Amino acid sequence: TSMASDLPTVRTSLDGAEVTPPGTPRSEAPATPNTPSIGGAVKSSGWKSLTPYPLADKWNEVLPVGPSDRHRQGQLANGMRYYVHVTQKPKDRAALALAVDVGSVAEEEDEQGVAHLVEHLAFRATKSFGNFEIVRFLESIGAEFGACQNAYTSMDETVYELLVPIDDPLVLTKALTVMSEFASHVRISDDDVNDERGAVLEEMRMGRDARGRAGEAYWKLLMKDSAYAARLPIGLESVVRKGDPSVFRRFYKKWYRPERMAVIAAGDFADVDDVVAQIEKTFGTCAPAAGQPAQNPETIRPQIAPHAAPRITCSVDKEHTRTNVTLTYKYGANPISTPGDFFQKTVEEAFKLALDNRLYKLMRKPDPDFFSATCGVEEATRTVSVFSAQISCEEGKDTVVKGLESGLRELARARLHGFSEQELKIAKLKQTADAQQFFVERDQTYCTSLRDELVGHFLRGELVVGAEEEARLTVACVEKMTTHDLKQFADRLRLDNSCVIRAMEGRPTVTETDIAQACSRIQDEENRGEISPNAMFDVPEHLIDPNANPLPPPGTVTATKTFKTMGFNTYTLSNGITVALKTTDFLDDQVLVRAFAKGGLSEIPESKYLDALYANTIAGELGTFGVKPEILSDILAGKRADVSAKTGTYFRRVDGDFSPTDVETGLQLVYLLFTSDVKKMLNHDELEAVLRMQEQAIRNRRRDPVSVYNETIRHLVYGKSFQSKPLKVGDVRKMNPERACEHFSGFFSDPSQFTVTLVGAFDETRVLRMLRKYLGSIPGPNTGGDSHTNNKIVDVKPAPFRFPTRAVHKILLAPMVEPMSMASITFPVQIANPDWDQVTKKIAVSIAGSVELTKQKLLCVFASSIMERRLLALLRFKFGEIYTCAVSASFAFEDPTARGPLFRGDVMINFSCDPKAGNRLAALALLDIKTLMEQGPSVEEIATAVEVETRGLEVRTQENGYWRDYFEAVHNSRLGGLLGGDLDALYALSEKTRRDVMANMTPQMIKTHLTKCLDVKHRVVVVLKPQRPTWKRVFLPDPATGEGFLVMAGLGAAAYGAMYYLKARKAKGE
Repeated sequence: TSMASDLPTVRTSLDGAEVTPPGTPRSEAPATPNTPSIGGAVKSSGWKSLTPYPLADKWNEVLPVGPSDRHRQGQLANGMRYYVHVTQKPKDRAALALAVDVGSVAEEEDEQGVAHLVEHLAFRATKSFGNFEIVRFLESIGAEFGACQNAYTSMDETVYELLVPIDDPLVLTKALTVMSEFASHVRISDDDVNDERGAVLEEMRMGRDARGRAGEAYWKLLMKDSAYAARLPIGLESVVRKGDPSVFRRFYKKWYRPERMAVIAAGDFADVDDVVAQIEKTFGTCAPAAGQPAQNPETIRPQIAPHAAPRITCSVDKEHTRTNVTLTYKYGANPISTPGDFFQKTVEEAFKLALDNRLYKLMRKPDPDFFSATCGVEEATRTVSVFSAQISCEEGKDTVVKGLESGLRELARARLHGFSEQELKIAKLKQTADAQQFFVERDQTYCTSLRDELVGHFLRGELVVGAEEEARLTVACVEKMTTHDLKQFADRLRLDNSCVIRAMEGRPTVTETDIAQACSRIQDEENRGEISPNAMFDVPEHLIDPNANPLPPPGTVTATKTFKTMGFNTYTLSNGITVALKTTDFLDDQVLVRAFAKGGLSEIPESKYLDALYANTIAGELGTFGVKPEILSDILAGKRADVSAKTGTYFRRVDGDFSPTDVETGLQLVYLLFTSDVKKMLNHDELEAVLRMQEQAIRNRRRDPVSVYNETIRHLVYGKSFQSKPLKVGDVRKMNPERACEHFSGFFSDPSQFTVTLVGAFDETRVLRMLRKYLGSIPGPNTGGDSHTNNKIVDVKPAPFRFPTRAVHKILLAPMVEPMSMASITFPVQIANPDWDQVTKKIAVSIAGSVELTKQKLLCVFASSIMERRLLALLRFKFGEIYTCAVSASFAFEDPTARGPLFRGDVMINFSCDPKAGNRLAALALLDIKTLMEQGPSVEEIATAVEVETRGLEVRTQENGYWRDYFEAVHNSRLGGLLGGDLDALYALSEKTRRDVMANMTPQMIKTHLTKCLDVKHRVVVVLKPQRPTWKRVFLPDPATGEGFLVMAGLGAAAYGAMYYLKARKAKGE
């Protein structure tokens, strides 16, 4: 963070920084990469000079791992494999993995869940590392540790992963030692197993949400009658909760053998052979456990029997947040070990892209059969591949059936008639562009990506030949591929060929019979020859037609500045827009663009808020760039020029990610965004589907307990303002589409309000000419209209939020299919503004005041980091009752110019747990925070927090996004006027403040900050708990709840009344 801006926030769903309507826009098209042209690139990438690949000659050849000058591999005497690869991204980092060729499919009946829990135990203790010493080691070197970050267990494998700094050679040595301990010396005592059960049970509970339940049921149907259906990695609750520890030891000793393992290291190694020598020394002594047979036990990975009749299921879960139909087709897994295998994968991917494009065009029609659709191809297991199409529909029997029939009809059309040359060309352009990006950045591949590729090579024989060889191979496969190849692949996707269909709904409307009848109708259409070829479509050659829509004259440069320390050159153009350029060598195929301006949704009065809130969604559906999204998708095929607009609480942004060769296309998109009137694109018939989709999304979200929980927190924490209240279904129709379009055009019309940054690998001279041509020619808006559309905003309007005036403790009861609980504690943060004058009630901005304010914000972030580790140690490592937790600091709702007596933010703690434990664990967390405030953190906790930030900063400063964000922060600083617009001076001051805080941080500093700024008294505690069934609430009320007390009081009153009545009757009878 810099002193100029709000600190980055972790939880965008709650902090109000990114306020957008719910639901995924239909107009979200498939990504479109770049084409071969030098454009704005610094130099030619060499792509056009690639030599042809001899595809026919090497069709069946198993290719070696490469390139050989960067790679070493071998096998130790004990049978363990090793792979070492050199890559410089990020600098001084290495990604390590220990891949174990065993997963849950190898478990016996009494072992279901054992493979996964053993993976957990590895980080608890080993022979050489005591309780959680490995975790403390990772934290001490600034490495990440947390849920799903350091290991995973699947049905077929278990993989341990570390990302470590290697500027100190001893760290790599110790990290390899840790991996070797995982291989042979994990401690699995009775106490270890018992202490870890709670964390795994909580992980199991977290995965049992509506999506998890539906996924598990669908998986079992897909893999029916095989061990894959019965051996989910998470296992059985009975085994996890009560399994005999000896069973866990038995599994580990049987399967963790060096012959089943590989150690992988990819990183910025100065001497690759030295790394090999360390691996040989560290892992050479690994051996099977005592008493195990000499022969490596066989793992049976079952084949899946084909079935002629489609399997159909209807998944009804009241917590589902959308209505989907999924079509899945199974076929044998194809390893990618030879060029021939690679060609088949190229055909699969091209088919997916072509079908995606067709479905996208269908969902863009007025009154479409479905809201959205997407396809996917993946290796489900070592023996099974699947092709799937997921179709999102409006809720209801007729709409679900209509969406299903549409998807089945398009698959039948592809089988019968294939794809056109035009459709294949678009798919080929995208595939070639992906390969080109991989090739251009061949020297900048992240070590984690290379590590994962090598893991795949060891476990599944996947092809790893290096970027240059793969680029040549891709070009050869793409050139060879024909429409006939796609039609051949399509023939696999038949209803009588291992097809599985699932309808997923929040309430029951469609039956298995309905689905079967829909399948029969489409099959009859196919048999009668009623499915015609796909209609041809036109693709415009240009985004901007120079004849029909000529550009205004280019703008001129009226002023220039250079900021050498930050590495930016700025140019003011004649229409008032300022561009800031920074060339880097972080990624050779990336240019990040951001146009930013002050003023967002906080400027909008309540009466117009819904229109403004939906402005970006409506514009995106109609055509942000004056072109319908389905047409734009085809125009951009083969180019990497992605542009999107966003309006937040205090800002407007246009973000772009371009290939250097496609900078001109990207800037054309920015020009069109600013100059197009989206209101002219308004078609109410087309928009109707969007409105129904938004209504459906809100209805569905109300069914999901976690969504309701998050909305409740946001509304309580930020004072129940109109900007923080949850949306209702009726709000969608209250929004006026015409006014929403006017808001969007008003937000992005006046170029003089915006500053544009470009950071990446580009030629500044050529790109500046493009900027003058496209951005410099954007005309200013007409006079008149709302002030926020025509006047440059200097001071933003503060958002109408306020913290609660007392402590709030809310028990949120929600109907749940699977009982679970979540707990959050949010503390207001109120930092005294050093520049506030108590006498004048105004601020006088000063350098010293801004430095102090930044210091306190940094201390808040570090304190949050310390809290998170303490709570993880307490609630997971000590008590074993949670899987993970998060603590984050946010200042996103506060006025960024800090014009009041207090600068406000909040710190939120969030975790999930057993339903019976929510209140108790929240109380424990609160007690630990109070202890931290009273006693301060330890010196070790300070050192860990600083090291994690230091290591993270080392990586972030090598990324284009970091510098794009930093420039925006210093540009918007309230100190700009005091420092005469000298951004270098502001940057230096900001960095000095950060360094000083990190170098001099003490326990007392954190304690003092928390005591002064963290408002424990006005905390907001929200605990989500399952609501008991109605009959239990009436007949077995819980006196610990308000509802239960009222029910018991009512029952007591009723009983008393009945007794009084009977007595009166008796007295009358006497």
